Amino acid sequence: MRSRLFVVLAAVGFATTGTAQQLGPDASSPIAVATFRFFIGSLVLFIIAILRPSRRRTVESAPLAARVWIATAFGQALYGAAFFSAVRSTGVAVGTVVALGSAPLITGAISAMLLRKVPALSWLGTTVFAIIGMSLIVATGKESQVTVWGVSLALCAGFGYAIFALGSKTILSSGVSSELAMARVFGIASIMLAPTLFFVNLEWLTHKDAIVMVLWLGIVTLALAYWSYATGLEDLEPNQTTLITLLEPVIATVLGVVALSERPSSVAWLGVLIVLASLLAESRAPSKNMRH
Repeated sequence: MRSRLFVVLAAVGFATTGTAQQLGPDASSPIAVATFRFFIGSLVLFIIAILRPSRRRTVESAPLAARVWIATAFGQALYGAAFFSAVRSTGVAVGTVVALGSAPLITGAISAMLLRKVPALSWLGTTVFAIIGMSLIVATGKESQVTVWGVSLALCAGFGYAIFALGSKTILSSGVSSELAMARVFGIASIMLAPTLFFVNLEWLTHKDAIVMVLWLGIVTLALAYWSYATGLEDLEPNQTTLITLLEPVIATVLGVVALSERPSSVAWLGVLIVLASLLAESRAPSKNMRH
């Protein structure tokens, strides 16, 4: 239960991403936002790794191949850039449903095909119901418009997140502390995206709101949220953590009511109940909810 609570706390941090963007400048570049978010987040995580004594080793028991770190960082870079771009292209509702909804399914599929870890049928049923609930939450939004490009970007984001989750599990299983593992991954991801800064307009960074937004995204929604996520992932399977993070739109709905004075429909609140019921069912399942 402790591990699941850490992932829930991560979902709380993730859920503030949309609200922070809404309160930031409209002219911000999605890829630039993702790049600065990664850089700031990795810097904070490196500081945490230095200052915070860890129960786990700070280096892996056996050196991991560079491709593991690169693949994991690539997954997160793809997720960050594609998700922000999908939301900009097709709206928060469609972008969130497709990206977050596809992530646990893609994670389970990759685990089954490449790692020979087949998710239990109970996990699949719980995931489907959670996705239905999440769809009800965000489908009532009026700002969304379905575009092939936007949906494709959201699917790329879901794929990237699945790669990140599976790679992170491999890294953490080698003995690296959660904060150092995430610091390295996001540091590499920021380097991967850095060249894109030469091709986008950065004038929006001169606004005070932009600085506040980027700092919040880097410190809260990345450094603190992913440290919590990685801590939970130490004792859970990747497909379980991606399922639990479907709680994000539930929390985002509450934040919308409190911070943005939004009025969710009764259908959205029904979706909230379905997601909560699905996650409650998942919490009663064994931690190793996989068949080998």
